[in-house]
Amino acid sequence: PSDIASDNDASPSRSPKIDKRIPISIPYTTPASEFLYGTSVVEAALRSKREPRRKLYKLYIYTGENRASAEQDVAIEKLARKNKVEVVRVAGDWLRLMDKMSNSRPHNGYILEASPLPRLPVTHLGEFNEENASEFEVALDHQSREEAAINGMDEVIKLSPDRFGRKPFVLFLDSILDPGNLGGMIRTAAFIGVTAVAISKNCASFSPAVLKASAGASEDIPLFTVNKPAGFIANSKLAGWKIFAAVAPSGDRPKPMFIEKLDSPLIEDPCILMLGNEGEGLRENLRSKADVHITIRGSGRNLNVDSLNVSVATGILCNAFLKVSNAKRLFEGEQSSKAEGDLF
Repeated sequence: PSDIASDNDASPSRSPKIDKRIPISIPYTTPASEFLYGTSVVEAALRSKREPRRKLYKLYIYTGENRASAEQDVAIEKLARKNKVEVVRVAGDWLRLMDKMSNSRPHNGYILEASPLPRLPVTHLGEFNEENASEFEVALDHQSREEAAINGMDEVIKLSPDRFGRKPFVLFLDSILDPGNLGGMIRTAAFIGVTAVAISKNCASFSPAVLKASAGASEDIPLFTVNKPAGFIANSKLAGWKIFAAVAPSGDRPKPMFIEKLDSPLIEDPCILMLGNEGEGLRENLRSKADVHITIRGSGRNLNVDSLNVSVATGILCNAFLKVSNAKRLFEGEQSSKAEGDLF
């Protein structure tokens, strides 16, 4: 008889069976399987409500000696079974195999085998219709049948209601090479409330390290892949999206606008904010297509520090676009004007 705890022979309420048999090689359910690791990433994948979502195959929980998170193990196992995911409790030398599954990165005793993360390939963003403010369209790029099975083929992006009347805000990332930065920027975008993140083919590959750095945010925020960045920006602009380029505070022509002068641009237009490479910034063929160049004002006190880490800058810039105080003031003013117009 097998020692593997399956959906039928174990439950979180009683002591599960533990598999101590070590496979010769890493077990894959499908050739395209990925191994997600770490508490936040695994839990986010199990809780994700996005559509399409990953297929979840198998959850490994390490139950070794002196395991300090038994209650957490039970909660995550219960969540996995609710999603009809096979749960395998392991111990002993399995730890070495789990380390191999996570490429020796910290996994906290949790590894989830899953299909690749859906990332819709798009050529550009479509027109945003204010009369149907609950969605906008995208133009799909070519994908194989296998890719379409993972990414889906939905040309309509659903939007959450915005009580301040703000239009969609998409973050476009080009040539971000550090996986930690890429994951951190996705995490920041999801936390602050960005609509979606579009990622150019020139960025770091979408590895488990990126997912780990995003702390699970990648499982919830819509992600697009872009093969032709310049065409994506040019055609989205033609569809009515206003384009902003994040640039260094000096040495850029035309002279950039400081973010404190931004006055809730999302009330007027759907916007795309472009951010570029950690060292070189945005490429000229993208920067030249922007409607507005924006930058962050430094204190000027330290001659050795003239810029911010790109992930940190992302948070400051996105917050400037989505700042509630400005949006609320403009939205209320707009509603007041409409009410006055109805009286006469």
